[in-house]
Amino acid sequence: KMTADVNLGNEIVMVGGRDNKYAGTFDGQGHALTVNWKDDYASQKAPFYYVDGATIKNLRIKGEILCNYELAGLIYSVYGYTTVLSCVSEVDIKGGSYLAGMIYRVDPRAKLTMTDCVVKGNITATTDIGKKYMAGFIWYLLGGHSLTNCLYIGTNNATEGYTFGGGYAFKNCYYLNACGKTHGTKVTLAQLKSGEVTKKLQA
Repeated sequence: KMTADVNLGNEIVMVGGRDNKYAGTFDGQGHALTVNWKDDYASQKAPFYYVDGATIKNLRIKGEILCNYELAGLIYSVYGYTTVLSCVSEVDIKGGSYLAGMIYRVDPRAKLTMTDCVVKGNITATTDIGKKYMAGFIWYLLGGHSLTNCLYIGTNNATEGYTFGGGYAFKNCYYLNACGKTHGTKVTLAQLKSGEVTKKLQA
């Protein structure tokens, strides 16, 4: 459990690895984890690297990830039955290609359940191909999944890609700005300011 806000600064430290995937419960308790990672040669970066059957909840990620490619605001790669609950990504992500606001990849054998999550960060591709290969929430959505009561209000420079992901199990999800192919329901800034979207997200 996080008991206070944590700022990692420019030190690139990620939770879990290829051979020791994170499989626990990480409770942010509403606190913020801030990163400011800037490395033009670094790739495959996210606060959580490999997770397998993990639960990540009540966490806010802030700051920026300005690296090369395969970047995500929360998790790089998901395995097992993993739950993401009440998480917010406010990370500004900038790189060559394969950029995702929340998760880069969900393994074909995995099952992801994501509920009550928001992406607020800006996603910027520095190459033309990168503008095609990005997602507001999840780029490689290969495994089982359900996204419920989620909201995308970030900005991006996508010409293609996915607002939530290249899947189908999206329930009661909303977006302010498209990020390529859309799912869910479009909302306006006025609806956000009035609290109407908050009510919709509570179904």
